[in-house]
Amino acid sequence: MGDLDLIPVADSPNVASAVTEMPLATAEEMFGGATTLVVDSSEEAISGVASLGGLYQVAIGIVALLFTFILVRYYALFRHLILSAISRGANRPDLNIFSSEIRNIEIFTSIAGVSLLSLFVMRLTVMESFQSLLSPLSDISAWGVGAMVFGATFLLILFERGILYLAGLMSQNARFCEEIWHVKLLLFSTTIILLSPPLILTLLTEGTTTQIALYCSVAVCLISLILFIKETFLLFQAQRFSIFHWILYLCALEIFPISLLVAPILRQGF
Repeated sequence: MGDLDLIPVADSPNVASAVTEMPLATAEEMFGGATTLVVDSSEEAISGVASLGGLYQVAIGIVALLFTFILVRYYALFRHLILSAISRGANRPDLNIFSSEIRNIEIFTSIAGVSLLSLFVMRLTVMESFQSLLSPLSDISAWGVGAMVFGATFLLILFERGILYLAGLMSQNARFCEEIWHVKLLLFSTTIILLSPPLILTLLTEGTTTQIALYCSVAVCLISLILFIKETFLLFQAQRFSIFHWILYLCALEIFPISLLVAPILRQGF
């Protein structure tokens, strides 16, 4: 056989242009009509709780330990608080025997409760059913949102405390304002202890378990709200204030500050 002359195909401009103009083969043409393309789901796998990272799990563990300590250390006080909330008149247990511990429980539950609330909002940011509602915060990281909630909640607490303090000075009825403040904090303490199990489940789980835990949390919040309304009404009634002053208090110190924080997010979300 004679020597064959090799033709440099890649150097031929006509051949190169013909190759680039050839249509790409589809999956059906290459492998048959029964084939389908599988989308890489590696990014989708890192979603939900897993997307918040290991530090999120550590934070939940610390908060859970803090709640366990509070419940074990102040079990008798919480039992009296629950009995006091559901009892009437003379049947109510006396909370004065716990007067030295009430200040401590208010501090511990405030820190643990605000921390748990911040983690809960972080969890909501990675739940599909709440992403449209929290879309105004989509440019902020989950930890950034949690820090904002933590700071805003403490500012709200300080604001309400300051307003009640000034109201007590101006009305010369500081004792009554102190009673309102302690009712708020004690009910908050009881509520956050009852909320801690379903909320921690919400922070750690997915799917049906998360939905059931959220429903339980909403039920506890509604019951706590009813008890708070009842307790504050009884306080105003005992001081012989009119129902107008009670409604004014609810609007000025309970509804208005929260609406300032929530309304902008809801307005932009919808």
